[in-house]
Amino acid sequence: MPRIDQLLPGFAEGDAISAEVMVFDGILRKWGIETGIYTDMQHVAPEVRHLCRDLGEYQAERDDVAIHHYSIWSKAVDAFLGVAARKVLVYHNITPAHFFRGFDDDLADQLTVAREKLGEAARKADRVWADSAFNAGELAELGIDDVHVFPLLFNPKTFDAPSGDNVFNKFPVRIPTLTWVGRLVPNKRVEDLITAFAWYNRTINPRSRLLLIGSERSCPRYYLMLRMLVCELKVPNVCFERYASPAKLAAYYEITDLFVTASDHEGYCLPLVEAIYKDVPVLAKERGGMPEALGGAGVLYDDLEPEELAALFDILLTDDAVRADVMQSQERRKAEIAGRDPESELREALAGLI
Repeated sequence: MPRIDQLLPGFAEGDAISAEVMVFDGILRKWGIETGIYTDMQHVAPEVRHLCRDLGEYQAERDDVAIHHYSIWSKAVDAFLGVAARKVLVYHNITPAHFFRGFDDDLADQLTVAREKLGEAARKADRVWADSAFNAGELAELGIDDVHVFPLLFNPKTFDAPSGDNVFNKFPVRIPTLTWVGRLVPNKRVEDLITAFAWYNRTINPRSRLLLIGSERSCPRYYLMLRMLVCELKVPNVCFERYASPAKLAAYYEITDLFVTASDHEGYCLPLVEAIYKDVPVLAKERGGMPEALGGAGVLYDDLEPEELAALFDILLTDDAVRADVMQSQERRKAEIAGRDPESELREALAGLI
């Protein structure tokens, strides 16, 4: 039986792509297939180094299968394209480089190259998957039409046992709490949330808080800009909680009254699914793959002024009838998420290769 290995540019606990890689890895091992996770060890979090192997060690025969999770240009792309194995490219979207110009020009250059080379890499693959129809549409614009849509996987087991006593102790008083989760990077437009929350906190409900949960390491200059904005606006109760493990993240969802995101570009946005699973009402900007992730649930908005977004916060936090409608829509979506069978989906996607 052939090996099936996964290649990706980096690996970290809490990262959506890394989480999907681990689900794939577990299924392949259950099937008795030899498999490994190969990445650039310079971009691996210390706590998960034991789960990965260095790209320099990767070798494959012609009958083997290499699965590459593509989101940026990296050493993993070169290893993927240069190997003799049959190739599966999983497209997780490439953030447009312009978001990072002025914040991290080197990263912007990597994103530019990744988008320029996307069509070439996809044409050299034997199979191409995308984790949303939105991403498949980007590939179609490059003439890549035979794309299998494999929605980004969510592993609910990581959220079933909150391990957040420190979270509950830090926020013992329950006040209306808005929460955002993700990497602190410019395309997420976290500044729009801060500005809208400043309006909400000053004019509607001063007893409220905004939790911003996510690593600042991807774009430190953007993080500093956000901290400066909070100081400039003199808005209280904006809490930069930084990275949270999946178990700790579950505790943050437990104290959340409304999940919010103003992101301008998303290939899918797994935190929307997480919030739905944790029974938190969701408010998201209508961009990219986020409508797909919501699947008709939650609330979508577009192009609101800060005071208008603040008013929408208030409606979703205080109008019981509206909240009931939102939660009803999310219960249906939650059932759809719970009904997914990743093992069957992966077997179907790999048909003919194993």
